[in-house]
Amino acid sequence: MEYFLGIDLGTQSVKVVCYDEEGNFVALASREYSILTPTPGYAEQHPETWWEKTREAIQEVLATLPEPTIRALSFSGQMHGTVMLDESLVPLYPAIIWADQRSHQEAREIREKVGEYLKLAGSDVATGFMAATLLWVRRNLPDVYRRVRFVLLPKDFLKVKLGLPPTTDVADASSTLLFNIRLRNWSEEILAALGLDRAIFPPVHESTQVIGQVARNVREELGMKGPCLVVAGAGDQHCAALGNGVTDEGELLVTIGTGGQVFTPITQPLVDAKLRIHTFCHAIPGFWHLLGATLCAGLSLSWFKKSILDSGTHVFDFRNLDQEAQKVDAGCNGLLFFPYLIGERTPYMDPHARGAFVNLHLTHQRGHFVRAIMEGVGFGLRNAVEVFRELGVDFQRTVFSGGGARSNLWRRIVASILDMPLFTTQVREEAATGACILAMVGSGRFGSVDEATRVLVQYTHPTLPDPAWVEVYHRLYQKFQKGYTALRELSPGT
Repeated sequence: MEYFLGIDLGTQSVKVVCYDEEGNFVALASREYSILTPTPGYAEQHPETWWEKTREAIQEVLATLPEPTIRALSFSGQMHGTVMLDESLVPLYPAIIWADQRSHQEAREIREKVGEYLKLAGSDVATGFMAATLLWVRRNLPDVYRRVRFVLLPKDFLKVKLGLPPTTDVADASSTLLFNIRLRNWSEEILAALGLDRAIFPPVHESTQVIGQVARNVREELGMKGPCLVVAGAGDQHCAALGNGVTDEGELLVTIGTGGQVFTPITQPLVDAKLRIHTFCHAIPGFWHLLGATLCAGLSLSWFKKSILDSGTHVFDFRNLDQEAQKVDAGCNGLLFFPYLIGERTPYMDPHARGAFVNLHLTHQRGHFVRAIMEGVGFGLRNAVEVFRELGVDFQRTVFSGGGARSNLWRRIVASILDMPLFTTQVREEAATGACILAMVGSGRFGSVDEATRVLVQYTHPTLPDPAWVEVYHRLYQKFQKGYTALRELSPGT
């Protein structure tokens, strides 16, 4: 029996899943690590820590197998971040990850210098994206910048530790804002306009392409028997889409994790003229995708629980809060929540946006606040879906994923706000499973991503919209849309 590994290098942990050659789930291991904030607004991690934790998780998975023969492995990873390596492929500085906020000035400069080229990249620039981060390093850490030989995205550092030369893939690279999404390669125009040396950017491969093998000494260190192919991989959003079976036009993935995302594949590189959403290359050759994001989805509920409700030894349970929210009518007696706790992406691309509860009344209880947060996040996701529709994109099937999908109430709320049936999958660790799908396709076990997902991904019965809630939420959404402008006038960034 041969096995396949999918490795998901997330923001807070690495997860390794194993499937056998028949597409059966075999094993899962994970390891956690921290985000370092040496200065407020900074978000860093040590690349060597990623490798240490990944190595441990792989070894744990291999120890469960009757025969540790891995035919192929591939990667999913947190997107946008920057790993800088010297001539010896050693990190010069901690990885500056997607959540980093230090490059506001550089993001503004990029808009000024290459504004006309942003449509080549398919997206507006944001702090934490590689483009803005590299300009910050060049300005503030010139000694580090002068020694940079390669810049990599986070998961691509793990390939180097497996013994491969620096490489990346079209899907993840397209999230750097330094990429031409139509040509599926680095943008010569953007790099020249920003004064960045093309030589420090690695070769680019399609996500399903075999890029080499795990080095013999690394296999011995891991306890892996026999040759193991390495397949290029993709970003976590791309792999999560594969792990949820979202592989074709007319399919929509809605995710509520720490943040919230909506993702749909497209067969042409359609770019929003207002750059309210991202257009990136997909992990499937010949496909692109649209991506809309709300920054504080599950994070809004976690913030409310930890910062407002929890006190001393009394810690609230999410399940109990969910039950309290179920007792509240749709619309929360007029209470509206705007989830702009750290700014907002789609459709405003505004780091200075601020959140609020609006229409407070003495009759509002804890359950009202919890449900209002769930509804506000749902309205934020609808903002992105409406941009998709404005661009002429529509959907025949919608899949709901992430921690929020485990709440029956949140599923019903989102289904009713979007007025769509929501399917969920029985897949464990969708992004890591998506990476495993890439490994299976790249190594020839399956002939296509579609063939692989038909075997690995099964759906549950859909959660249907509640007709009464649909009507309530349609009215409330009209009010929600007006809230951003009103709140923006009160925010400290004005």
